[in-house]
Amino acid sequence: MDLLALQVAVNAALADEDGTLANARRRFDIFYSRVTVTSESRQFAELRSQDGADEALIAMNAFLDRQVTRFDASDAVLRAALPDIVQDLEDLRDQVRTFSLLGVKLFALAKDERREALALLLTRLGILTFALVFTLLLVVLVLLWMIRRSARAEIAVENARNRLQEVISTSIDGILAMNLQGQVVDYNGAAERIFGYTRDEAIGQDMADLIIPDHLRNSHNAGMKRFRLTGENHVVGAGLLQLEAKRKDGAVFPVEVTIASVDADGEQIFVSFLRDVSARAAVEKELVVARDKAVAGEKAKAELLAVMSHEMRTPLNGLLGTMVLMQETRLAPKQKKYLSAMETSASLLLSHVNNVLSISGAEAGQLDLKPIEIRPDELFRQLVASQQSSISANGNAITVSTGQGPEIVWADRTRLLQVLLNLLGNANKFTRNGQLVLECDSVPDSDMVEFRVIDDGIGIAKEDQSRIWEDFQMLDASYSRVTEGSGLGLAISKRLVIAMGGEIGVESETGKGSLFWVRLPVGTPVEKTTVTDNTKTPIHPTETTDGTLDILLVEDNMINRLVARDILEKAGHRVVEAEDGHDGIKAAATELFDIILMDISMPVIDGVTATHQIRETEGPNRSTPIIALTAHALAEDLVRFRKAGVTDTIVKPLTKNTLLRSVGDIGPIDRTGRIAAAEDVFSVLRAQIGIPKTFALIAQFIAETDRLASRCSDAVGSPAEAHELADQAHNAAGSAAVFQLKALGLSLADLETALRSDRRPNLHAAMVSFTKTWSQARPGLLLHSQGLSD
Repeated sequence: MDLLALQVAVNAALADEDGTLANARRRFDIFYSRVTVTSESRQFAELRSQDGADEALIAMNAFLDRQVTRFDASDAVLRAALPDIVQDLEDLRDQVRTFSLLGVKLFALAKDERREALALLLTRLGILTFALVFTLLLVVLVLLWMIRRSARAEIAVENARNRLQEVISTSIDGILAMNLQGQVVDYNGAAERIFGYTRDEAIGQDMADLIIPDHLRNSHNAGMKRFRLTGENHVVGAGLLQLEAKRKDGAVFPVEVTIASVDADGEQIFVSFLRDVSARAAVEKELVVARDKAVAGEKAKAELLAVMSHEMRTPLNGLLGTMVLMQETRLAPKQKKYLSAMETSASLLLSHVNNVLSISGAEAGQLDLKPIEIRPDELFRQLVASQQSSISANGNAITVSTGQGPEIVWADRTRLLQVLLNLLGNANKFTRNGQLVLECDSVPDSDMVEFRVIDDGIGIAKEDQSRIWEDFQMLDASYSRVTEGSGLGLAISKRLVIAMGGEIGVESETGKGSLFWVRLPVGTPVEKTTVTDNTKTPIHPTETTDGTLDILLVEDNMINRLVARDILEKAGHRVVEAEDGHDGIKAAATELFDIILMDISMPVIDGVTATHQIRETEGPNRSTPIIALTAHALAEDLVRFRKAGVTDTIVKPLTKNTLLRSVGDIGPIDRTGRIAAAEDVFSVLRAQIGIPKTFALIAQFIAETDRLASRCSDAVGSPAEAHELADQAHNAAGSAAVFQLKALGLSLADLETALRSDRRPNLHAAMVSFTKTWSQARPGLLLHSQGLSD
């Protein structure tokens, strides 16, 4: 229609040569606007997507682009172009008609869809109206049913109320209700029995005056007042509380109470459920007393074991040490025979003492397990070598197999060796002219390793297999038994295996032999730890030091002093004796020693106190290595010794190998009292890498450790800084180990541990200990460095 109007206006302008062109321009603008809206409006987007619509729109827009300049030009230009415009309009009619028909068709379909949608809506509305009417009818029916049920429920509630009242009145717990003013409004029969008041006496009375003890009454009244003013409460709804109450006769007794708040006819009521727990409190008190006595008994037992271990091991130390010294003298054959028998008996007695102490430590959870790398084949070789003579003495042969086991496990070597030694010793003990087998296998589908000790000896009856793990159980306990023992080996083995996270068991048949198995976790690699292999040949001090060591021996037992002095003097050292801690402190204050051997349990002043005083004074032995001598050394004891300043610990009885090894492990000492690097270390370094590189290594170590010491003078800030310092301490500790600076390495290890701890409670003490130890070790390193530079 717009196109037709434009044609009419153009033809009229063409026919009237002198007429106005305004109507033609207006109709062109209308057509232009209509085409633009149709092309761009979102309302006609669906129309534009129809087949053929796009071609028509392109034609119309092309027409507008061709003619817009003419209609916007002057009248003369426009009038001259009218014949062309008429022809152009005629050519456009088909495209416009096609587009218009598409629109008519599209909107007609849209109207049909709307009519259908309206019809569907009316249909649904009718259905919904019907459903609503039906629902209303159902609601009416339900309401009628609910009215009838409500009537029945009211009857049931009344009956329940009556039953509840009966339950409350016969409850064994006292039930007491009070209002906001603190007056008792309900009180059952159990409350009458508990408090002694009748219901008539209690109703209407102030509960505070009735059952609250005098010393709690002010708190109760203050709490009620606070609740009335602010609504704040501390006991209502707090669950089960244990309080005190008062009977009619004034007796105060413990009660368990729960308090709830309810609304009754618009009034707030507090309902208390109370139970008299006097009898239970008395029983609990008795249990506490019994527990305290048991704890005291366990403590006394531990103290007794500690004392007895010292008192028993001290004479044993004297016996064994004296026997060792006697063996080095000229003895007649019969004397050697008697001495051998004495040594065997003393060793057996020491084994029994150690077994009892091992059981005590395991039961107290005081086993200090130190997992290290273990190769089962090497462990078996060591085990067989230690028992070969006794195995051969019984006519037995032994074979070893580790083919199916892991090459390496991580466990406490000492404890595992003790377990296997017990099992192998038992197998050999109960087998004559037979075959013993040691095996190690991986347990399928698990991270466990199984050690087996097999024999073809007398075996164990099935009914006895559960008893063998008990303390002091010996299947042949008669005086005529052919085997010796205390019946503790398997009991100790079981405790040790459990402590290591494993399990132990037995398979046996009488007359055919036994198979004992031990399953342990294979374990994971742990931080590398220096472990002393007690099977190695002991290092004689004179073989690793430059000369004789001056040693202070502080020991109250004369026999122990005699044994230790003789061993050390025969090794070429000079020994000064002190009979107690007081004399030891005096001797350490007047003369410089290379090593101090300090007994722990002594009269006057014990070894721990004496060590602490030596470390705290400015005497010549402030930094001298101190080796503790003790008959009992639980994990916490070793920590206590180390805190006091002990360098190393030897557990009695003293043996020649143990004593000389410990003295040799300290390393050489320079005569200014400072621990120096071992001379053989520098000799090896000079031989391997040359003097210049050795000098550079020492200089680098001194510089790095100086920087670490300077940083330890300031407070540690962020966790990142602490981690960085810990890494430096770790590296320095490794270097200290290379130069055999044992005391410095220990202080660096303590510093690293403190830095890596989240709370770092001992960091300051660790820093002070490190800087002090470094100030003592540094001059010795400088001396070696100067010697190399010279």
